[in-house]
Amino acid sequence: MIRFTLVGCIAASTTFVACGNQPFSPSASNSQASSLAIQSPQGAFGSASATHAQQLTAVRGVGSGIVNVTPTAAVDGSFSAQINVNVHGARPNTTFYVQRAPEIGRSNGADGICQRAAGDAPWGPPTPNFVTFPMPAAGPLVVLQTSEEGAGSTHIDFGAPTIADGTAFDVMFRLVDDLTNPTNELRTECFTVVVK
Repeated sequence: MIRFTLVGCIAASTTFVACGNQPFSPSASNSQASSLAIQSPQGAFGSASATHAQQLTAVRGVGSGIVNVTPTAAVDGSFSAQINVNVHGARPNTTFYVQRAPEIGRSNGADGICQRAAGDAPWGPPTPNFVTFPMPAAGPLVVLQTSEEGAGSTHIDFGAPTIADGTAFDVMFRLVDDLTNPTNELRTECFTVVVK
């Protein structure tokens, strides 16, 4: 009797956890896909491991992949990170722009909900929801080029001297094939980064 009850509890717990984390649906409309991805499954102050293996899922078009963000200690105490983006199953021979929607310097910046990605207050116009790397820093826009098989990767060595050690902020990444009218868009869910 005890064994049956324990097995039943484990099965019920597993079902509850599995149903609580709904992934993107590639066939969902853009507004549905955005709302599915805004809440962070890690909650407000995700651990460093919560910044790795962030799944990229197609909200328009095809493809999937992962984003890894590794905050690194900068000598001057500012934010620096190594960012790796990998894609597979995307359109072949396609250029994707790598973007992010960081929530730094406004209320609710590390509440586990990506208001900026959704265009919700305190974000929205005139602030762009997503910013293409390396902006606001100077330099060419960061792109990921897919192969004949629809796979590709890129590495970003990113630094922001105005973000101090200990700052926590929410962010969502996305890749788009066009900056004004994308037909292929991949997004991560919302996650929280803590500056070292």
